[in-house]
Amino acid sequence: MKVPIHRKAFSMIELLFVIVITGIIAGVVLEALRQYYDGIYRTGEYTKRVAQADRVLEQISKYFENGISASIIRLDANDTVFGTQCVGIPSDTDSDSDYTIALVSVDSEGLRGFWDGVRWRPGWTSDVLSIGNTLVSADANFTALNLANPLAGSAIFRSDGLGEGSDECGRFGWNNPITGNTNDVYRTIISADSDTNLTLSGTLSIGGVANRAYVMRTAYAFRARDGQFNLYSGFQPWNSDQYSGATARLLADKVTHFTILYDNTNTTMNSNIGNIYTLKICLQGLADDLSDTNASDRQICRERMVHVRY
Repeated sequence: MKVPIHRKAFSMIELLFVIVITGIIAGVVLEALRQYYDGIYRTGEYTKRVAQADRVLEQISKYFENGISASIIRLDANDTVFGTQCVGIPSDTDSDSDYTIALVSVDSEGLRGFWDGVRWRPGWTSDVLSIGNTLVSADANFTALNLANPLAGSAIFRSDGLGEGSDECGRFGWNNPITGNTNDVYRTIISADSDTNLTLSGTLSIGGVANRAYVMRTAYAFRARDGQFNLYSGFQPWNSDQYSGATARLLADKVTHFTILYDNTNTTMNSNIGNIYTLKICLQGLADDLSDTNASDRQICRERMVHVRY
């Protein structure tokens, strides 16, 4: 009687079959894990870049809030003429071209006022008279303001000057120095002569009335180029300064686009009541291989509305 022979190993075909099945299962599992962890990374990067964009918008909104809306302009599209070419004022149309957005702001120090030991006194006031080259403000203290930060070389702006929506560049000296200013919208400060009097480079207004006039110490420019988003300040366009001569301060990287929009379909610009603008900033997105990309359909864009007061 023959005894049955019991096999103790797989045949070659069976072994190959097991290996193939195991490989397929492992491949499916690994791909699922890869997609899972890629999704976690992609979500984390998206959240981080959204937070970065929101943080930048929050920061730069402060500069625009005290801005003079009629001074907001776009400069040097795609570096056509770096730092010198004014290409227009904000519109409600966005484009792929990046512009350097520049503006002049009302001096916050003057608006804040100062403590004289008894009460808060205004360092500056909008209720003024222009008598020849002298600007008179009865309840101001230009002496204190001048000691904190010398006023000479700064400028005075009056919001009841030329209508908005035209000649912003020439009016604020982006292309020409103060000598080219003939519309009495702004003058440079020559000296602070007393608590209440300033000597200007010329008459600020016709007829001696210059209500709603404000001091300006510096302009600001925001430039998105080559992935970097920089702030420029400490330059005075009314003295022929260009922002390109100021030191750049990096606010964010991986920025692909920045613009400011104004919807004029329903409202007319009026700095006496302030204007609402939309700030838009875009950061690099992620390609399929998780590398950074500038592709427009992958960019991470955020917007914020800001009230420009003047």
